[in-house]
Amino acid sequence: MANKPTRRRPNSGRLGRTADYVALGIIAAAALVLAALALSGVSLRPGINPDPTSRPAPTSFGLATPSPTVAPTTAALASVTLLGDQNALAPDSWWSRSVAASSVSGVTAAPVLGSTTIPESPLTVAEVQQTVDATTTLTGYVIVQAGSTDVAEGALPRTVASSVENLWKAVAIRGATPIIALVPPSDDQAESVVALNDLLQTAAATAGYPVLDLNTPVAAPNGTWAAGLSSDGVVANEQGSQILAEAVAVQLPSLVQKK
Repeated sequence: MANKPTRRRPNSGRLGRTADYVALGIIAAAALVLAALALSGVSLRPGINPDPTSRPAPTSFGLATPSPTVAPTTAALASVTLLGDQNALAPDSWWSRSVAASSVSGVTAAPVLGSTTIPESPLTVAEVQQTVDATTTLTGYVIVQAGSTDVAEGALPRTVASSVENLWKAVAIRGATPIIALVPPSDDQAESVVALNDLLQTAAATAGYPVLDLNTPVAAPNGTWAAGLSSDGVVANEQGSQILAEAVAVQLPSLVQKK
């Protein structure tokens, strides 16, 4: 007996195709979800990135970051010269032991104004004035120390102070900044020296000029030289000059920075 031919159900092919479409749709939706999770930084591995709102930190390879090289800077030295009398011009004076010896930080010595040797007789303010008058141009700083001789010769402190102020003005007119050095003690004219230095400090403050104290480090309370620092009661001896040089090394660096 012959087999009967198999008859298809009219809807079986359609149902199969529909199932295929549904499966493909589910797979596509799952792929979209996985892609979205990957873009949001969520890891599918257990125990990693538990916070779905955070992105994983970038991978660090431990490479050292080179430090920028900073070129060292060298501050320019302040040029300092001297306009003074016998107190500063002696071979072993405070000037020769400090600025001229390159022992003051931040300072370089310029040629001394006038003679570099100690004069045969003490210089008055008027004679020091002649030195600056013979100069047309100045730069940097000029330490001005004068007046001791005038006081020793009996001039009034106020008169001497006025003459010393003219030295400052002459220095400033020529382009430099004067540094006012107080005059040293005197065993014979102690009160007059104290009065002169007071006037000089007041005038310097009014003019805005720095003051170099070359009196207090070597003076006794009564205005005379401290014991053992002067052999004649007028100028410093070797020990006194060394003490003054050390005072210059301490005071001067800050004075040249206030311009």
